[in-house]
Amino acid sequence: MSEIALEFFGAVGEVTGSCTLVHANGRRILVDFGLFQGSEDAEIRNLVPPRVDLSTLTAVVVTHAHIDHCGRLGLLPKYGFTGKIYASTGTADLLPRVLRSSARLQRMRFYERTDGTAPWARALMPGEEPGPAPKLPVIERMYEMAESRDCASRIVPVPLGKEMVIADDVSVRFWNAGHVVGAASVEILVGTGSDRKSVVFSGDLGSYGSPLLAPPESPRHADLVVIESTNGGRRRESGMNPERDIAAVLAEASGDRAKIIVPCFALGRAQQIVHRLSVLRARGELRNFNVYLDSPMAVHGMEALYKHPEYLAPALRSAVEAGEAPLWFPELHYLLSKRESMALDGLVHGGIVIAGSGFMDAGPILRHLEMSVDREDVRVLIGGYQPEGGMSWKLSNGADRLQFNGRIVPVRAKIARVEGL
Repeated sequence: MSEIALEFFGAVGEVTGSCTLVHANGRRILVDFGLFQGSEDAEIRNLVPPRVDLSTLTAVVVTHAHIDHCGRLGLLPKYGFTGKIYASTGTADLLPRVLRSSARLQRMRFYERTDGTAPWARALMPGEEPGPAPKLPVIERMYEMAESRDCASRIVPVPLGKEMVIADDVSVRFWNAGHVVGAASVEILVGTGSDRKSVVFSGDLGSYGSPLLAPPESPRHADLVVIESTNGGRRRESGMNPERDIAAVLAEASGDRAKIIVPCFALGRAQQIVHRLSVLRARGELRNFNVYLDSPMAVHGMEALYKHPEYLAPALRSAVEAGEAPLWFPELHYLLSKRESMALDGLVHGGIVIAGSGFMDAGPILRHLEMSVDREDVRVLIGGYQPEGGMSWKLSNGADRLQFNGRIVPVRAKIARVEGL
């Protein structure tokens, strides 16, 4: 008789660190191996492997390329894993770059914290006193570039809907989850014939009716379902219209040719924003603003949408398969280097700058804010969930100063919210 048992090692009672061990007829399959995020304690937790002998894993399966689902994969070689890593074709395309970027970032942060040059920023609410620089602990690197390359060599791309045998009497199938390019729900099938059992991991799910991505799909049957519930207790308000909200900001800002800063995550939100802007441009509502996508990873995410059109909404998929580029427009510029990013410091008028990170806790967005947030003709466009108490949350809830490495910058820019992204 087929037997399935689960052990959870992350994303239980919290929203990061996805990691579940599936015991299936004597096989051991790890579903996701993501980073814990949100605090210094989380950074330290990432260095401690789960209570699993990783060298005995039969296989690893990854739902998608967001760091809270894949960021610890680079630990696998260090602890003796020599098997395969299975992912959808879209995720398999993104994972090597995500892992290289993670290794590079760990190395940079280690040396910055060691010599005391790590950048930091905080938002100050009215009446809140500036504080000293935070004491950032020196965190050992989880893995090096060599381990990220080792992981990349083990990735096996699996087309959506195809059943892939990963061990005797164990197979896996990926279903489009509609979350980001490559995101998939994972169906693990155990046993044969009438004795066959299945467990489905939803991964992170997108919404129905997305103008960018195809809607989520799922198998018709499962014996066990593990489903994400990040927004399970929140009702999505009807009537939200991101395009209308963005168009209103552009219309209001066009009079003084304002600079518009948009904090975004590289995979998911950045592509959504670019798509909304492409729609507005087609309607004549971009108002001659140039758009600068300041993130190599976000650019790679854009390219992945063209390479894997099966993840796109039907109209966009048809256009891409016909050889068109529906997400491109002449005003869109891809920035691939720090030099190109820093060139925007001199941008005074008429530009929309999309940069990471979405929570404004790291990345080039901090420099863009430091250089511009004290100007009354600047707009900061904030969309999506913001963690309470964080920099992005404070800025969208009335912060009147930002502190960058001890320098206080008054907030004179107009802050706009966009719901429904």
